[in-house]
Amino acid sequence: MFKKSFWVPYDNGSVYPSLSETMDSISRYCEENGLSCTFISDDEVEIDGKAYKIYRGYENGSRGNYGIKCKEK
Repeated sequence: MFKKSFWVPYDNGSVYPSLSETMDSISRYCEENGLSCTFISDDEVEIDGKAYKIYRGYENGSRGNYGIKCKEK
C-alpha cells in the first residue's frame, strides 16, 4: 500500500545533483545512520537489505530546491 521513502540530505539544493554527488550523499547518510548500502545501478540502491529507487529532482514545497529521494521498491 504505502512504500517507505525518505529525502537524503543534499548540501547544494540549488544545483541538480550529479550521479557522483547522489551516490556520495546516500553513502554518507547511510554511514552516519549505521546503515549498509550497495548501489545496484545508477538509479537503485540497496539499504540494509531493502531495494530503493533513487529520485533526483525537486523537493515538494522547497521552492525550487533539488533533492535526493529514496523510495522503497
